[in-house]
Amino acid sequence: MSKATHASLVLARFDDLRETGPLAAPWSGCLFLKAAADVRAASQTAKSQQSFKFAIYGLHESEASARRAVDERLLLAPWIDGALDVWSAVLRPFRHFGEANFLDRTAPGPLFDVTAPTPPAETPIVITTTVGWHTFDDEAMERIKRFGEGVTAVRVGMTGLSGLHSQQTFSFPGGLEDDGLTVTFWRDLASATAFAYGPGFHRRQVKIQREGPYGDRTSFTRYEVLHAEGKWHGTDPMGG
Repeated sequence: MSKATHASLVLARFDDLRETGPLAAPWSGCLFLKAAADVRAASQTAKSQQSFKFAIYGLHESEASARRAVDERLLLAPWIDGALDVWSAVLRPFRHFGEANFLDRTAPGPLFDVTAPTPPAETPIVITTTVGWHTFDDEAMERIKRFGEGVTAVRVGMTGLSGLHSQQTFSFPGGLEDDGLTVTFWRDLASATAFAYGPGFHRRQVKIQREGPYGDRTSFTRYEVLHAEGKWHGTDPMGG
C-alpha cells in the first residue's frame, strides 16, 4: 500500500445548516479525497452529514497533487462557493504515528512516509487525529459513546487555550465506515506541545484510551503548512 507524503485540507463554513456535497473524482497521485462534516458542533448525527462546517481532506503522493486540490477547490467541490469562510492548505507531515483506514479500509495502517524535520518551536502547525473501530456490535457502540463523551469534554476544555486558534471534529459520509477526523490549528508548535504533554484532561483522556481502549485504532499527525489561502472564522489560523 502506497503511503502519502503530503495532505491537502479545504475547510468551508456556512451560516445555514446544510449537507456535505459531492466531490469530483480524484486524480493520479491523489490517494484519498473525501468531504466530511462537523456534525457534533451542529448537534446532528454522523449519518445526516448536516453541519455548518465542512472539511475536504486529501492524502497525496506529492506536493504537486496536494496543491492541485487547493488550486482547483471550486472545481473539486462547487458547493463550497459562497461560504462565509474558506481556508485551504498544502500540509507536510513532520510527525505521524498510529493507524487509520483512509488508504485501505480492509487493512488500516500508517498514512504517511515522513521525511521532513521538526520545525522550530515558534512555527504555526496543524494537527489531525483519527479514531476508528473494527466492528459495531453493542460492546463497540458503548465504547464509541464513551469516546465521544471524552472528545466533547476535551473540546470544551480547550476553549481559550493559549496558542490555539480553533478545533473541529469531522465525520465522513457513511457514519463510521471511515475513521473520524479532528483538526486543530495552533499558533506555534510550542503551545501544541505544552497542551499535548502538560497536565490536564487531555493527558488523562490519552491515558484512558491507551489503557481501555475506547477506539480500536487511532492516529496522530503534526503538519507544517507549505501553502495556505483564505480565512477561518474570519482570521488567518496560522497567525499571519
